[in-house]
Amino acid sequence: MLASLIVALGLSLQALPIDTPPRVTTPHFRFFGDDAVANTVKRLADSAEERLRRLCVPIGACERLGGPIDVWVAENAQVFAKAFPEPNPMSEWAAGVTFQEARRIVLRAAGTSLFSVAETFDHEVAHVLQYTFQRAGQRLPRWFAEGLAVWQSGEGIVQRLESAMRAASTGHLLSYEELAASFPNDGTKVEIAYAQSALFVRRLALDGGPGGVIGLLHDVGAGVPFEDAFRARFNAEVAERFAVALEALDASGSPFYLLWDGNFLWGFTTLLFLFVAWRQLRGRKRQIAALADAEDRAIAAEDLELARVMPPTRPADVDDDRNLLN
Repeated sequence: MLASLIVALGLSLQALPIDTPPRVTTPHFRFFGDDAVANTVKRLADSAEERLRRLCVPIGACERLGGPIDVWVAENAQVFAKAFPEPNPMSEWAAGVTFQEARRIVLRAAGTSLFSVAETFDHEVAHVLQYTFQRAGQRLPRWFAEGLAVWQSGEGIVQRLESAMRAASTGHLLSYEELAASFPNDGTKVEIAYAQSALFVRRLALDGGPGGVIGLLHDVGAGVPFEDAFRARFNAEVAERFAVALEALDASGSPFYLLWDGNFLWGFTTLLFLFVAWRQLRGRKRQIAALADAEDRAIAAEDLELARVMPPTRPADVDDDRNLLN
């Protein structure tokens, strides 16, 4: 299964060396990691402040941050798993995790096949920014938090769309009740849950403008219950809007299953690559043949020119030269 990004709520760091001094410090971040991830830490730190500004300015959260955000870069999957309080299936597939109350982010240094470490960083920072709008006893629904983080950071929307379209074609889309009651943390439903959440938030932003989604976040920050704030912003119940989006996704996905199926795309891409390689090889052979023909013509022309300007050597001259040498 493709790795995804998560936010872990209410967890505490376990085996990470929390007393280790930071490797790099910026105005809003403290980066930690051993020598094996030094280059990754430096690359992240070099762009961290600009990435933070790009994320916080649109939602009006730059002044809400407060203290620094700690970012731990795990060398491998084993080190990454140690951040979780107990054996947890999320540690096997997650690319990053945010411990919101502690303002700490843990990332896999190598990223995943779907997300680079920088894209994962953006996603997790988005979660930290979201937390600044949450009040005691008033949390954002998990589906909205994940969908909003994808929308904020602009990451992997095509891949998530592919997952959702493929799921639509096989009848495995999740209902709003499933997402709202218990967001999946393992199994094949994880990828579908992330895809649907991201696409639903994106649809809200397209239909009502970004201001509706951002305003919903601010309403929750002001203490308005999420369901009430959603109803006021979008003139509908969440379940109603979700059902409409689900129906549209299902209808648009089914007729184009092959276009979104990974096996079909892989096979088609392989054939296309072989065809292009064959065409290039033919072209190179023609170029080589043309160069060889041109070279032969050039050599023949040089021979003719030499024959024209230089008289032939006489055998007698050769004999004379030999006599002189003797």
